[in-house]
Amino acid sequence: MRPAIDRRAFLTASAAGLLLPVRPALARLWAASGFTHGVASGDPGPGTVKLWTRYAAQDGRAAALKVEVAEDEGMSRIIARGEALAGPESWGTAQARMSGLPDGRWLWYRFTAPDGSQSPVGRTRTLPQGKLDAFRIGVFSCSNRPFGHFNAYAHAAARDDLDFVIHLGDYIYEYPVGTYPDTVMPGREILPANEITMIDDYRQRYASYRVDPGLQELHRRFPMIAIWDDHEFANDTWKDGAQNHQPDEGPFPMRRAAALKAHAEWLPGPERPWQRYDFGDLLSVITLDTRMTGRDQQLDLGAALKGGAKGLQDFRDGPWNSPGRTLLGAEQEAWVADALKGSVASGAKWQLIAQQVVMGDIFTPKDALSWLGANADPRAVGYVKGGLAAAQAGIPGAQDMWSGYPQARRRLLGAMRDAGANPIVIAGDSHNAWAFNHSLDGKPVAAEFGVQSVTSPGYESVLGADPAIVRAGLLGSSPGLTWCDTSRRGYLTLSFDAKQTRCDWVFMNSIAKVDTSTSAGQAAIVKRGQRKMTLA
Repeated sequence: MRPAIDRRAFLTASAAGLLLPVRPALARLWAASGFTHGVASGDPGPGTVKLWTRYAAQDGRAAALKVEVAEDEGMSRIIARGEALAGPESWGTAQARMSGLPDGRWLWYRFTAPDGSQSPVGRTRTLPQGKLDAFRIGVFSCSNRPFGHFNAYAHAAARDDLDFVIHLGDYIYEYPVGTYPDTVMPGREILPANEITMIDDYRQRYASYRVDPGLQELHRRFPMIAIWDDHEFANDTWKDGAQNHQPDEGPFPMRRAAALKAHAEWLPGPERPWQRYDFGDLLSVITLDTRMTGRDQQLDLGAALKGGAKGLQDFRDGPWNSPGRTLLGAEQEAWVADALKGSVASGAKWQLIAQQVVMGDIFTPKDALSWLGANADPRAVGYVKGGLAAAQAGIPGAQDMWSGYPQARRRLLGAMRDAGANPIVIAGDSHNAWAFNHSLDGKPVAAEFGVQSVTSPGYESVLGADPAIVRAGLLGSSPGLTWCDTSRRGYLTLSFDAKQTRCDWVFMNSIAKVDTSTSAGQAAIVKRGQRKMTLA
């Protein structure tokens, strides 16, 4: 059921500071008390990191938690102490910014409640400073719990060769039970059953995801830099709305504020989504928000298709190529140009652009209709036919990605080039694995690695063709595309040293059962100064 929210009441509540009312009784939403969801860490800096847990006292009241950081897992050599408040205002979630810690070292931490109970011991690290020879990061995206098991999280959590993890968004999904997917996999249930639109809805959804043991262990063992994508809000979000937000779901600013508050409560991060994290002299991780802060509304390719060849031509030469359209907004565009220059000036050898949506163009191949099964969904047939017509006009089919904002993409690539950066772009959102080389005016600028989903279905869910045939067709139709996998789930790792960056796609054998075995992967390498990848 969608809540009926009067606009006048919304504005009145907003002005009074009552935009996000909370329920004082935590047990109404999550019956368990104590430390219910493990521990986590994020938003690192030199000598500092944010630590997180959730604690619900049996009486539902606020509780002051003690925080300890140690040099050893046994917590015998305590080097820092602090406090964190867990109470109804944050639905039991608690965070502590710990400072004065050693740079770049593995550290351990725990929380202690007033009754003496303790959280699990977590492991984290601050940003390294100075010379750094090598670093390895795990990258994740698109984890729809009802579709299957989070085996990718569990596999990565068991590794001892990762230094950090990044989540590119779609950490949760907003849909009601029975909608994407139609049937929930047994054991993968979510709360609440309705589509999430209000603050308590979003909190319950995060809570139902974070009981997953693989995800809890990933958070416990590695600090995470987490950025949002659209499903942390609603499908195909832009700055003033979303495809999956309807008028009877209330004013979008109210839903957006609820989603932002819940995200901040469950994933320790910075106040501003775009940030630069410097990992010694080796790497700058530059996070962007391509989804919500400055994004103009996605263009309607369907309307252009109705106009035939002339409609597509007008669309291509008009709104699609408009210099005024933006994915980042003017403020963030200026900031990222300065961040790239600052990173290069600092001596960082690599610039990792961590953002949400695929930057490369994907054109529908001429034989794509043959990939659909005999009893294909008419909607899929219509989508492929539309993609074919758009491709003939020189327009990529996906208007929600950077391909729907070509001039904004050109400006970002120009900022990379002008800074003299060695950029690696990573993207999520699409559910499939991609490898692109990006050029500007005929010169290589950046390599892009798209990470496949943890569980959300890819092209294999609608295509009946052999994935090898799909790959060959897409490579033949999409300039800049070097490799892709459209049928398997998992994650990727990035290994940096002074001379090269290596990407390894890790593919899980199954999400239908708890299984951390993997199938044959793929690797790609970028040599420093070349600004393009080759398959390994």
